[in-house]
Amino acid sequence: MLVYLNEKGEQSPPHIVGVHNSYEVADCCGIDEKTDQANGRLITAAPELLKACEAAIAALSEDAPGCMPTEANRMAVKLCHAARDKACEL
Repeated sequence: MLVYLNEKGEQSPPHIVGVHNSYEVADCCGIDEKTDQANGRLITAAPELLKACEAAIAALSEDAPGCMPTEANRMAVKLCHAARDKACEL
């Protein structure tokens, strides 16, 4: 991540840039540096998190080969569906 500084070399407000494959994917600023860095990392990781949700849905669904239809698996699939749907909203 990069930290943008103003012309005086100060972070005012802090700007945290999330970078993925050398492309800027997030510019977070305003709350505080720690939160901005966490938000930048989260946004940068979003494609991998979406893939993880899709993999969990496939592996834990009741019709998946060898998957036990437990309440924990059903809850995990429900949470992954909700996260995936939120990420894919237009």
